[in-house]
Amino acid sequence: MNYKFKSASDGKQAHEKIVEQIKTAIFENKIPPGQKLQNERELAEIFNTSRVTVRSAILTLKNSGLLYVKKGSGGGTFVNDNINETNLSELLHDIIQWKNISIEHVIDVRGILEPSIAYFAAKNRTDEDIQKIWASIADLERSFNLKKTFQSNDEHFHRALADAAHNPLLSVFQASLIDLLFKFISSIKWDDEEKTSMSLYHKRIAQKVEDQDPAGARKIMVEHLFDMRQMLVRYPLKDVLK
Repeated sequence: MNYKFKSASDGKQAHEKIVEQIKTAIFENKIPPGQKLQNERELAEIFNTSRVTVRSAILTLKNSGLLYVKKGSGGGTFVNDNINETNLSELLHDIIQWKNISIEHVIDVRGILEPSIAYFAAKNRTDEDIQKIWASIADLERSFNLKKTFQSNDEHFHRALADAAHNPLLSVFQASLIDLLFKFISSIKWDDEEKTSMSLYHKRIAQKVEDQDPAGARKIMVEHLFDMRQMLVRYPLKDVLK
């Protein structure tokens, strides 16, 4: 590893200085994804600080998703290859618990985000994107009688749609929100009529995306989410966020 860290020295801000230096090195790709950092003792010497301070900084970066720790032979602290929506989803879940946010609030935010995703998917999609969207619908219909798989494939459709929008930030926000929502409603067992309705809406949206009709895709997504909201009110969701 060629990146040269500076002394942080023990002190009130030593932890923050270490975190900031490692972040900067990662963001500037001077420590590339998958790269192993020096061990705790070596980092303490480099930063001219204690191993406890280094350990605290590593934990902060691990919790943020920038680093991960691997145990055993060949283990150590590594730069994450891919910071995905899981980290943001976990943070959102904590915020929801802390702020006592309701499932309705989560659904409202989805209602703002998803129609825009459908719009940009129709505008920016590639042939490969549309193939993945249709494949997710086929997988969904094959899983009608399997609760867990059905929910997973429903999620895959919305993720494929977000990928087709070709906006990485929008995709991360959407995937985090979907992951969060599906965790909350995992106890629901959709009936056949509800599953069929979801599938039909997915097909209508997919067709608008394939036809490159942004306004049409957005309109049908709004209808789909309204239909989903009507379904959800039929289920006792008061304990869903616990």
